[in-house]
Amino acid sequence: MKFILTLALLFGFVFAPIAIGISQCPPAEAFMKKKKTKDAYSLNSQSRSGSIAADESYEMSFIAHQGLDYRLTTVLGEGSAGTLNYEIYEMVVEKKAEGEKETFKRTKKVLASSGNAEVLEFTSDKSRKIFINVSITGGDKKKLACVGVLIETKRSEKTGF
Repeated sequence: MKFILTLALLFGFVFAPIAIGISQCPPAEAFMKKKKTKDAYSLNSQSRSGSIAADESYEMSFIAHQGLDYRLTTVLGEGSAGTLNYEIYEMVVEKKAEGEKETFKRTKKVLASSGNAEVLEFTSDKSRKIFINVSITGGDKKKLACVGVLIETKRSEKTGF
């Protein structure tokens, strides 16, 4: 009996990490398509990938720094079913004056959504926190889908004297 229990634990410790490794999504750089032409953009370490269930959303954030051009791409992994929806936004503080009293309110400023563009390119004039909300609709609720959020950067070209 001891031998069977020891054998079962041994197999559990050996095969559990293998099963976990198979079920996880590949890293974000694996989602990049092979480029025929090289451009100045390179993959940023803030890129992420993960498993998402259908009809659930996942939110991530990253810091956009001054002096860099950004290209954001969301990708649905191979073999994943459903439609990928995303919303890229930042929180902006608005100052409102009501009589002698000033109030500050945080509002969501949408930069792009899945209906607007597949790829978003922008330059940041200051450091800011950008949020990305990703969801999948129409997929199998029992099966997780792999999603990659690719953040690519390059130095902005300086103009003027």
